[in-house]
Amino acid sequence: MNNNFSTKEKGTQGAPISNKFQSKDNTKTNFFPTNIGIKKIIDETYEINKKFPHIQKSKPKTIKELLLQSRIDPFSTIEKPPTILSIDNISFGTLGNFSCVTGKSKSRKTFFLSILIAAAIDTKGKFQRIKTEIPNSTVLHFDTEQSNYHTQKVAKRITSLINNDILSKNSYKCFCLRPFSPKERTDIIQEAIYNTKNLKLVIIDGIADLIVGYNNEESAIEIIGQFMKWTHELNIHIITIIHQNKGDNNAKGHLGSLILQKAETVLSIEKDGEISTASTSHSRNKEINPLSFSVDEMELPFLVDYNSSKSSPKKQIRYPRDINDPKVHENILTETFDSSEELKSLDFKRFLKDTLAKHDINIGDNAIREWQTFYEKQNMIIKENQQSPFKLSPKIKVC
Repeated sequence: MNNNFSTKEKGTQGAPISNKFQSKDNTKTNFFPTNIGIKKIIDETYEINKKFPHIQKSKPKTIKELLLQSRIDPFSTIEKPPTILSIDNISFGTLGNFSCVTGKSKSRKTFFLSILIAAAIDTKGKFQRIKTEIPNSTVLHFDTEQSNYHTQKVAKRITSLINNDILSKNSYKCFCLRPFSPKERTDIIQEAIYNTKNLKLVIIDGIADLIVGYNNEESAIEIIGQFMKWTHELNIHIITIIHQNKGDNNAKGHLGSLILQKAETVLSIEKDGEISTASTSHSRNKEINPLSFSVDEMELPFLVDYNSSKSSPKKQIRYPRDINDPKVHENILTETFDSSEELKSLDFKRFLKDTLAKHDINIGDNAIREWQTFYEKQNMIIKENQQSPFKLSPKIKVC
């Protein structure tokens, strides 16, 4: 509605008076709405609420109501949520959760997202190991980093992979959010996802542009909270992207740490010549086997069978049993304890993971626990009791 209360009389200090509600002799009239005006307000409010259901205000729930709503009954049945994507029949994107793809700059993270989006829309199983379990659903794709031209270039790549114009037009929508502020980008995404029918998958490339800095704790907590709220309320899956630190394989900043804690799955992309490989960094489910891809002369990504272009056997190492030489294990542990004589369990696993990565042994959290258990059983690391930190065993000589 037009606001007719914005024009003040010259020289008055009180509430603004509209000419519309003045009589011919310049005396003020009652400017409360008539019955017709009230009906118009009600009709317009109804239309707004119908168009934007997510902004309707309801009576706030009490803490007691929230407590009852949060209770989980171990004797009831909670169905496993559907999966929008699976890789080798292993869940990658269950509804109600979010996942993340990480990697160094130019490791082809966006190319990998192109494969995932196309596979989520594809109905013919063209992507072999990657399949959708919820066909004919809508996918929204938000690019926060690239220009209109380059965002459209990615969108055209995705529709070329799908190779079905009708399916692409019905199921895929792409947006360029580069010109906007972090808050505007977040608001635009929320507006879109709450008003899109049959939505199941949302791609946000990338999450860092929705906040004011990787290490801004308040912003990071807020945007991750939004992700969890959106996925829960709308029963969708969100996949986002975040860069890795230059010096290690960890996701950048406080934002990266929160993502590792809250995401269902985190896949890490590593580029080796013309081949890029996605492998599991963190997962609440069974780890996904490495997935390799390359890019053809038309700039279309395609899956490949790949071990490594390098002859080094280190690329094939995944578990401690794959190393037969005790000296190698001693060197790994010596490097892990290089900066501290004592390490708490979480720090030990984190430092050990970084040490292994330096030797081209890239593994996820599930595998790293096996390394810790192995070293404990071999008495190569020790601790006085369950609460004590780990120390190197005296039998390992530190050079």
